[in-house]
Amino acid sequence: MDRSQKGYQGSQGLLFKGILYVESLWFLAMGLRIVAVNCLAEQLQETETRDVGPSKQFEIEILRDGVVKNDGQSKGNKNLVFFDKAPRAFYLHDLLQASAEVLGKGTFGTAYKATLDQGVVVVVKRLKDVTASEKEFKAKMEVVGAMDHQNLVPLRAYYFSGDEKLLVYNYMPMGSLSALLHGNGRAGRTRLNWDTRSNIALGAARGIAYLHSKGSRISHGNIKSSNILLTASHEARVSDFGLAQLSGPGPTLTPSRVDGYRAPEVTDARQISQKADVYSFGVLLLELLTGKAPAHALTNDGVDLPRWVQSVVEEEWRAEVFDLELLRYENVEEDMVQLLQLAINCTAQYPDKRPAMDQVMSQIEDLSSSSNQRKTDT
Repeated sequence: MDRSQKGYQGSQGLLFKGILYVESLWFLAMGLRIVAVNCLAEQLQETETRDVGPSKQFEIEILRDGVVKNDGQSKGNKNLVFFDKAPRAFYLHDLLQASAEVLGKGTFGTAYKATLDQGVVVVVKRLKDVTASEKEFKAKMEVVGAMDHQNLVPLRAYYFSGDEKLLVYNYMPMGSLSALLHGNGRAGRTRLNWDTRSNIALGAARGIAYLHSKGSRISHGNIKSSNILLTASHEARVSDFGLAQLSGPGPTLTPSRVDGYRAPEVTDARQISQKADVYSFGVLLLELLTGKAPAHALTNDGVDLPRWVQSVVEEEWRAEVFDLELLRYENVEEDMVQLLQLAINCTAQYPDKRPAMDQVMSQIEDLSSSSNQRKTDT
């Protein structure tokens, strides 16, 4: 989810509609139709679709252990694959015929909120520019699907064909941190106090640290506030992890780094690293502290949010750094300054100068503990 994302918010009613066919062991195509509910006929003419020719329709069967197979025995059939931890499975045709609305367009594709006939609400991400082979894609999805942590948005299922790659996630009704901090097309920004922001920072840190703990080559690759989703109690859930290496090489990121989260050394979105994740998380911390969107924080001289914050801090103008909303609260300035210093450390220019994510998480946990202790003492 990206600069045009609106944090799991959308107002345009749309429709998924598609039928999965198989003929002569080949999967021909799947059409994904998006139409406005109140002007169906007109939208059908304007929306890009792909209609497939007549062929034998098949139905999938979902077993208790999460394995999905169809009622035919053809090895050429493509299926919606669920993971064991998915709380509830559904049929592929239910998903494709669900009423839906666009949530946002991001780096790796478009996200839709899909409401199935059974009342189940999920998010379907339609990936774009995927160059990974089917074998590589499935192997990557198995890694992503195995990630199980309370501060991650779990991958429930995926679908792969030559024309379509779909991911299915749980729906988070509170939307994204970006939408709350900066507002969206329908609503202004939401007031978030210091406790809420520090708890969001801690939850996100725990989710990312968990990913990093799974191996030195495991990283998120696209950390930003629109990928930090929130529960009803404002607990952070990290989404969109593990997708950066599915796409092919694109143009260098110098022009597109205006999103403000990319580490300086990252010139190819696929060449991600844990230290690059730390940099992006540091920018996220600065976003929580300043209330400024990194994509809009560039000065006329091209100075990004981390460099601007550092220059202001060096001049000891800290009051100009923090979001005015945070300055309304008493006895939190010390905690804010400590988190600010951690964010500056995370956004160091050189990767070897940045702390590891588990160290970042530990420092935020210590900060949270000391803050809670002071509240208890007063």
